[in-house]
Amino acid sequence: MGAVKFFREGSVEAIGWRFWRQCIWGLVLWVGAGAAQGQSCVGDCNGDGEVTINEIIRGVNIALGNTPAADCPVFDRNSDGEVTVDEIVQAVNNALAGCQVTPTPTPTPSADAWFFQNPAPSGEDLFALSFPEADRGYAVGSYAEVLRTLDGGRSWEPLFIDDFVNLYGVFFVNSSRGWAVGEAGKIYVTVDGGTNWNPQGSGVEEDLNGVAFTDGARGWAVGAGGVVLRTDNGGDSWSRQNVGTTRDLFAVTFVGSQNGWIVGDAGTVLRTRDGGASWTAQASNTGSALYAVAFWDANRGLAVGDNGSILRTEDGGQQWFASVSPVVVPLYGVAWADAQTAWIVGDLTDEFQALILKSTDGGRSWSQQTSANTNPLYAVRATSGSTAHAVGGAGTLLGTEDGSRWDLRNPAPTNDLYAVAFPPGEANVGFAVGDWGAIAVTEDGGDTWSARTSGTTAGLFAVSTVDPQLVWTAGGDGTVLASRDRGNTWIAQNTGTTATFFGIRFVTGSVGWVVGTDGTIRATTDGGTTWVPQVSGTTEDLNAVTFLDVNTGWIVGGSGVILHTTDGGRNWVRQTSGTTEHLYSVACVDANTCWVVGGAVETTTSPPIQVLLKTTNGGLSWAPQPVYCGANPNVPDNSGCPDPLFGVAARDSRTAWAVGDLGTILATRDGTRWEPQVSPTTDLLNGVFFADANVGWAVGFRGTILKTITGGR
Repeated sequence: MGAVKFFREGSVEAIGWRFWRQCIWGLVLWVGAGAAQGQSCVGDCNGDGEVTINEIIRGVNIALGNTPAADCPVFDRNSDGEVTVDEIVQAVNNALAGCQVTPTPTPTPSADAWFFQNPAPSGEDLFALSFPEADRGYAVGSYAEVLRTLDGGRSWEPLFIDDFVNLYGVFFVNSSRGWAVGEAGKIYVTVDGGTNWNPQGSGVEEDLNGVAFTDGARGWAVGAGGVVLRTDNGGDSWSRQNVGTTRDLFAVTFVGSQNGWIVGDAGTVLRTRDGGASWTAQASNTGSALYAVAFWDANRGLAVGDNGSILRTEDGGQQWFASVSPVVVPLYGVAWADAQTAWIVGDLTDEFQALILKSTDGGRSWSQQTSANTNPLYAVRATSGSTAHAVGGAGTLLGTEDGSRWDLRNPAPTNDLYAVAFPPGEANVGFAVGDWGAIAVTEDGGDTWSARTSGTTAGLFAVSTVDPQLVWTAGGDGTVLASRDRGNTWIAQNTGTTATFFGIRFVTGSVGWVVGTDGTIRATTDGGTTWVPQVSGTTEDLNAVTFLDVNTGWIVGGSGVILHTTDGGRNWVRQTSGTTEHLYSVACVDANTCWVVGGAVETTTSPPIQVLLKTTNGGLSWAPQPVYCGANPNVPDNSGCPDPLFGVAARDSRTAWAVGDLGTILATRDGTRWEPQVSPTTDLLNGVFFADANVGWAVGFRGTILKTITGGR
């Protein structure tokens, strides 16, 4: 039967319950009490397993058009956008006979519904480096990741080890022969330059953290619990040495065939003068863990570790001196370039930038260099006085060829990314932006992403585009950049403020808005040549802005702020959100329907808070949306995905997505019921964009760019 049409004159309440009851019984008799049950319990609006009279009334009002379908989406059994007599009859039978249904299953998500497009060539953490030649180098890391360069680090290719353990150390004695060591005593060897790797028996199960060889036969591997292994036959067999400590050992290095050093936890330093036959402890004068050691010759050496510790010796370690360190963050790698030049790499600084230190006086003093990267760096190697390479978190690959400027060697940024956008009607040309001026551009739907030079070190937190040529990005220190050539070149615009901008939205090539800290709003009608302040009426940080056209828009921000305008921002009116949590993103599909997301991350004293709101009346009221990720798929419960949300995108009044902390991805297909999708990452996701109902992207920390071509299903 078709849609309900005989009640178009008025609502159930207007007709009268007595008449409505007669209709119900007529329908029941017409269908019969034994009507087949559907897969879901039609009419059970609150998911409690029962259908009540009030719920049936809601269904009829939906059929009449007096109530939106979102009020009880389970009435629309076949998801065709209408509530029919058949569906009301089914609800009546469920009320009389009880639901007795199998809970509606969430469609089984495809494991690869969302897949990585960035970082590349790997997103795994890289822990160690070896360069047997200036042009040939190897990096190893988590999940048995191995990368190789044949052009001095300008490009890298993935290799394959048939394992999933983390690899913490790598050493090549020449272009063909090398070893990698890692978790659970694993050792792998290659004799063909990394094309093939074969396991070697270590005889231990402790993690191995470092490896070094003096020639193709003699080598050492060190690890947890004071493990020191030695081989005299290229690793065909390994034997354990007693070195007099049970401290965790992190690194080993040799100068020539006789002199070697090992460093480890609690300031441990061990020295051999007899080719590793025996090891003796040296006084380091520090209690900090030492993670890396390097010697230029038998006398001059450096060791680095926790709390910014930098130790220097000029007599082979008989005396270790503490160099003045400009930082207190952990230092993970050290390398000599020549007798005076050395580099150190480490964790993130207070500026959320990976640490690179350089010395030009043999390690006596150190100055910080710009890495412009938001991932820790774990290893560094130098191949000349001006050429060096560093690797780190999220597959980060950096290099310098002049000793001063460090460049990203990954195709696209591995920095934290905050926003992604594609022009209307476009699924090929897109833009993603992030920390330290990071910009990534694709022209093939994300099959490849390429870094672009932004000309700024400010964090970029928002991006907006109106066609493949015109794009704007906004960020710290009042930064707004504009490109008119597909993101290849960028020009800074004068916004007249040093506020940090978190949101930007252009609706034409001329008309746009930016929003940011302390209630800042700027608007332009000439493409950003001039930016004019608008009055927000709040001092809360404003985190996102969206406009449907040149007049109608919304802004969201701190402490539950939602602002609305219908005159292009000449007047902003605060709406009642019903929450005091921070709101981070807003998406609207028409003048009535919008979603807003936000919340708070988990702390040691409070659980995570998730905010997901919707309006169907232009913001006159905002209602929390049910999320179904608990034990019962028919009961609203976000206990399985409770984390805050930082980005939201919508295609129509029924189809939307939200992303957030710990890789959370939620989606709705009926405009009300939100369910989790399988995410391939646990990294925080900041932004999401969909070109249509199937093709979309999400971006986040550690350079993450995900894509789906199935709507995430």
